[in-house]
Amino acid sequence: MAKAKRYDPTIDTKKPFFIKGLMLYLLSLPLIFALFFSLLGGSSASILTLATSAALYLLGATIARRGFLQEKEYNKSNIAKAPKLKFKTVAAVILSFATFFTSLFATQNGLVLSVILALFFLVGFYLYYGFDPMEDKVGELRIGVSAQEVIEITSRARKSVESLKKIKNSIDDIKLKDIIKSVIDETQDVIEAIEKDPNDLSKARKFFNVYLHRTEQISGEYLKNLKNDNIDETLKENFKKLLINVNETIHQQKERLSEDDMTRLDVQIEALTKQLKNEGV
Repeated sequence: MAKAKRYDPTIDTKKPFFIKGLMLYLLSLPLIFALFFSLLGGSSASILTLATSAALYLLGATIARRGFLQEKEYNKSNIAKAPKLKFKTVAAVILSFATFFTSLFATQNGLVLSVILALFFLVGFYLYYGFDPMEDKVGELRIGVSAQEVIEITSRARKSVESLKKIKNSIDDIKLKDIIKSVIDETQDVIEAIEKDPNDLSKARKFFNVYLHRTEQISGEYLKNLKNDNIDETLKENFKKLLINVNETIHQQKERLSEDDMTRLDVQIEALTKQLKNEGV
């Protein structure tokens, strides 16, 4: 007899996601058919029991699908926090209880057999689908770089990128849009490099906390003033020059992620920080 294989998320990611968990919905079909005939027969107790059983299976299947989607996002990211809401675990409990309830009340099995069937279902769910990820995924970290910091900074950086994309889409100047797009692309490369090797965060910490934050902030202010017709050609050109400098520095940052000499990078970061303040954009 073939041995049951424990759930492997690595293998699971190769399966088409849209079919994952659909069989869980099939568990409610016999109950729905039985409910239809009970409605014709007019048995109130049977209708209530079958409706409750079907609803529990549908609820559990829906929550499980939410958990599968959450796990999919976790698995495809190099850096991710373990989900706080354990949808798969909750779904397994609900579906196991649905099995117990259906066995005991719908099919009139005994209490012991119903408990056994529920436990078998719980174990089967775990072996086939697994439960929710329990640990943050960041890889091996050196001293000075924490998992929490890596996740928070990269998450905040991606939000800044999304903000810059919205700003770019709200600007009509083609050249300016191209510069902002270049800044976005270069920044995404840096984020991906950090996600690939979180230990490089020590080299890019100031970039994320100073450069990216200030670039997003100034770009937002520029857009706000642009909508209020408070931007003249001089200010527009200064803003373009600033973004070009930022883009060049980000490119240098990306190239230096593999280098050990951080002194020159720190000097350049602080120089650009002063420039950001002095431009007065």
